[in-house]
Amino acid sequence: MDVIKKELLESLPSSPGVYLLKDRKGRSLYIGKAKNIRIRLRSYFIRNGGKDERPQIPYLMQEICDLDYFVTQNERDALLLENSLIKQKKPKYNIRLKDDKNYASLRLDLRERFPRLTYTRRVLRDGAMYYGPFASGQALRQTKRLIHKIFPIRDCTDEKFKRHSTRPCLNYYMKLCLGPCAGKVDKGKYGEVVEQTRVFLKGERKEIIRLLRTNMNKASDELRYEDAAHYRDQIELLERHLGVDLHISSSLMDKDIVGFYRNTQSVEFEVLFSRGGAIIDMAEYSFNNATWDDEEIIGEFIGQLYGGERFIPQEIIIPLRFEGVEALGEWLSEKRGKKISITVPKRGANLKLLELASRNAEESFRRRSTEKQKELSLLRRVKDSLSLSKLPISVECFDISNIQGNIAVASMVRFEDGKPATGRYRRYKIKTVFGANDYAMIYEVLQRRLRRAEEEDWELPNLILIDGGKGQLNIAYQVLTELEFLHNVDLASIAKGREEGESDKIYIPGRKNPIPLNKNSQELLFLMRVRDEAHRFAITYHKKLRAKKAFESELDLIRGVGKRRRKILLKHFGSMSGIRKASVEEISSVPGMNRRIAEEIKRYLLGQGQLS
Repeated sequence: MDVIKKELLESLPSSPGVYLLKDRKGRSLYIGKAKNIRIRLRSYFIRNGGKDERPQIPYLMQEICDLDYFVTQNERDALLLENSLIKQKKPKYNIRLKDDKNYASLRLDLRERFPRLTYTRRVLRDGAMYYGPFASGQALRQTKRLIHKIFPIRDCTDEKFKRHSTRPCLNYYMKLCLGPCAGKVDKGKYGEVVEQTRVFLKGERKEIIRLLRTNMNKASDELRYEDAAHYRDQIELLERHLGVDLHISSSLMDKDIVGFYRNTQSVEFEVLFSRGGAIIDMAEYSFNNATWDDEEIIGEFIGQLYGGERFIPQEIIIPLRFEGVEALGEWLSEKRGKKISITVPKRGANLKLLELASRNAEESFRRRSTEKQKELSLLRRVKDSLSLSKLPISVECFDISNIQGNIAVASMVRFEDGKPATGRYRRYKIKTVFGANDYAMIYEVLQRRLRRAEEEDWELPNLILIDGGKGQLNIAYQVLTELEFLHNVDLASIAKGREEGESDKIYIPGRKNPIPLNKNSQELLFLMRVRDEAHRFAITYHKKLRAKKAFESELDLIRGVGKRRRKILLKHFGSMSGIRKASVEEISSVPGMNRRIAEEIKRYLLGQGQLS
């Protein structure tokens, strides 16, 4: 911190912008935005007589050696730049949505001739109707099944729709679809059901029941008893499931409610998704390195949460106001195409919703804390059992997949806090070794991995675990010695028992015999789980490469199919099985293909002159 001179702070501009606090190697520690860069940074470095007494700041101040900044036209531009830089540089002290995928929603496009209900993770301003998002796949599937039971609109792809022009699929006979593909229903009647679905998704479910009851009575008066019975069944299903959702608000407005709980540097967010006055799902987000004020953390979280192509509701309810909330509201309104509001409720139904979200955030934190204590207890036992120098908070396991020396690959899986960190998994094609030589392959892969130890997202683990016996362990020991990492990382290997019923063996450097672990001990089971995950990941990659090679070599024999068309087919159908099932029409409709080539492909795959 001493290198940040007072003169530099005084020379900073009094304008909106983004600042980057850096360590001695120039890596970004924290990226923030400010309405006034000078005032914000002075609050960190010159406060209370030159010393900031906020408890969270010292963690960061002792690492800062430099700063940089960008001036922007306004707060909105600063918000956009901050989001972009956080994603790009991944600073240590910013909260980051590691699972930044967009949750799935249901999509209904009323412009289609026969609209269908589909899943999507992209919410676009395309005129379609979106319902969601759903944090859990189970909630999404249950909702979709319920909608199809009540409103039998199609859920098939356009390709499948065309294939059933003469005979509808099984969904028609199960009364889950009206069969528009085969002309079993006219466009007007189908449109009525689509409109009912639209009103249902908007949350006006009592209005739907009123309309269905009117239709039922009309059908009964006109002696259309089968139609009347269908309307009756729809009403019963709706009434049975009306109480499933947690109706808290009388408002039908789409809302996201952001609950917040903090315990020192650990924060928990619980986001409730309210659609049509009902809580349809919720999502949890945990962060363990939160050093800044609550207002800054909440502002940063909201900016990242809606930074992608996520559904933006009409109202976002938050626990605290933060600097730049107005600019954020303008940006999100522009993205949505309609005015949205970001509010901090003081009373009424919205305050009750916020209290509910915050209680759930606190409960989620307590549950995670209990789970973490169990995981730490297990990791301490692993440390003691293997005489490790560090607690194995992070473990990387390497496995070689080399079936008959053909297409040798390796996998690296990473566990953090006792759980798989799938975003840190890596796959390797063996480049320098030919033939079956596991030792040489381990040497190559470890060399490649450890040479990247200084790069972002390639930090060294506490423990490296090798799938193999003492021979493989010795090779790994050699690599660590050569690259001078021996004192930074613990090392062990795990080998399967040779005799039936014999437990797996754990070897560590400097010890001739394996570590005596009970075959039912949690420590051994944990290490086996890590090893099995590495093995699964390697085998999956190996199978994928073999399938791709087989697919490509088979297509190479077909006249007119070159490298470009082979790549297009592989991308479109995904596998040999997919292309075998496809018809000539489906193959010829793929960009870059034509009917003559499609017929050649089908003729070859069928092994006969007759085409399907």
